Amino acid sequence: MYEILGLIGQFGPIIVLAGTFFEGEVFAIIGGFLAYRGSYPLEMMIALAFVGSCIGDLSVFLFARYASNHRWVARWRDHDKFARAIRLVERYPAFFVIVNRYIYGLRMPGLIALGLSRISVVHFALLNLIGAGLWAGIFTTLGYVFGYSIGSVFAQLEVMEQGVGIALAVIAVLLASWFAWRQWGPALTKRIRRRRRDATAASDETQPELAAVRSRSQPLPDRGSEE
Repeated sequence: MYEILGLIGQFGPIIVLAGTFFEGEVFAIIGGFLAYRGSYPLEMMIALAFVGSCIGDLSVFLFARYASNHRWVARWRDHDKFARAIRLVERYPAFFVIVNRYIYGLRMPGLIALGLSRISVVHFALLNLIGAGLWAGIFTTLGYVFGYSIGSVFAQLEVMEQGVGIALAVIAVLLASWFAWRQWGPALTKRIRRRRRDATAASDETQPELAAVRSRSQPLPDRGSEE
């Protein structure tokens, strides 16, 4: 487990930046936890979370705005949550840009809806800066404040590490066996059945010959004794 913490600490800035670009709160909290451990300054983690979130949301917005016919955008437009997002965008466009990050499950459909709405790029960019700044500050600070609790979770996981490792090894073996059976099992079964059929057929063919040999080898009856 300490190896995992070491990797997180070593690549912390990249993890926070990339994670907040593609996902969200979890990686901002990780940034706060790294600041709590003293690996990096808190201000640096907040800045990385801000940049990742801001650029990530702006990228999705611009893609939906200028590539609205793309199949990826069309797939999100058919999503059930898109209808809810578009209603919120139509009623509270400016407010929704800021709070969209906090609504679970609506970040992506919300950004698509904003990109397809009438809000200007400049207006969205300014509100996005405000929203990303507030969001990064809140969640990175949460990771810093609750750093002790997060560290305790890692300590408990370390105790469970051996059992988890064994369980994962068993699961890996079972999955490998299952995939191997799916790959080669049917062919192996057919081969075994074919061999059994061939052996049965050969046995059926030899039985009449054996009967004929046995009949020829039997002694003829003594006619003198019969008389």
